Amino acid sequence: MLKFVIFFVLTLCLNAFDYHLMPKKVAGGVYCFFGKLENISKENAGNISNSCFVQTKEGFVVIDSGPTYAYASQAYAQMQKIAKLPVKYVIITHDHDDHWQGNSFYKSKGALLIGPRTYEQNVVAGMQTRIGRILGKELYGKTKIVKLDTVVDNNLTLNIGKEKFEIKQLEKVAHTKGDLIVYLPNKKVLFSGDLVFNGRLTSLRDGSLLGSLDALKKIDAYHAKVIIGGHGYKTDENASKALEAYLGEMQREVQQALDDDVGMEEIIKKVSMPHYKDVKLYSVLHARNVLDAYRELEMLDEDDE
Repeated sequence: MLKFVIFFVLTLCLNAFDYHLMPKKVAGGVYCFFGKLENISKENAGNISNSCFVQTKEGFVVIDSGPTYAYASQAYAQMQKIAKLPVKYVIITHDHDDHWQGNSFYKSKGALLIGPRTYEQNVVAGMQTRIGRILGKELYGKTKIVKLDTVVDNNLTLNIGKEKFEIKQLEKVAHTKGDLIVYLPNKKVLFSGDLVFNGRLTSLRDGSLLGSLDALKKIDAYHAKVIIGGHGYKTDENASKALEAYLGEMQREVQQALDDDVGMEEIIKKVSMPHYKDVKLYSVLHARNVLDAYRELEMLDEDDE
């Protein structure tokens, strides 16, 4: 009885927050944990982005490790229910902290970490992350920042257990300055990271409206049967269309406003795009997206003069 009590207490301490992770199979050997369509909070413990894994004969490959050490440890426990295999690689799609803070758990299991140059540039040991600040020490727990084993500048191909993983940066600046996609040509499955959102709005704060649109066109050119975004539940071949429509409309409306000499102080009212008001996080992100788009397109207009 005493041993059971000790085990229960230790388990409670290690996993103070239960993420209730249940993997969803999206293709043969491909599974995802889908995050909530909301902002980071203590109530969700950072569980707002999608984290996926691919089963191969040699082991698992994880795409984006999630928001905390505890999240990754619980994800790993679910993987082991599917197959008793090691995690060979973890591929990080970009440097936003809701996607990679499970890295230290997988590192402790011997996995090799792969990610973009911007991770190496912007993620520094000992720094306070947005998630760490919001969650606090108890929920952040054993989460630590660890270095990558391999940095991808343009592209990299891995062959693991007869499965090919094509890792590529499509644009210099899109959602961020270092977005990677992961494409499985044998399965026609594409992991887009935050180049694709659906069910909620994206943020342009670290990226480029035009770069995002160009990246989406390149994603379309793959003709993938399954497209898994960084946020959102839609995973079919049309998963990128909602974001393309939103950003394309924003580009047209902001450019028209610039042509009509609408100033920055009026642009948010001019480009309100009210039919998107019911999309999650509209009230939080849309106005800022419009301002970011305005600044980007305005600079292009000035360069053309």
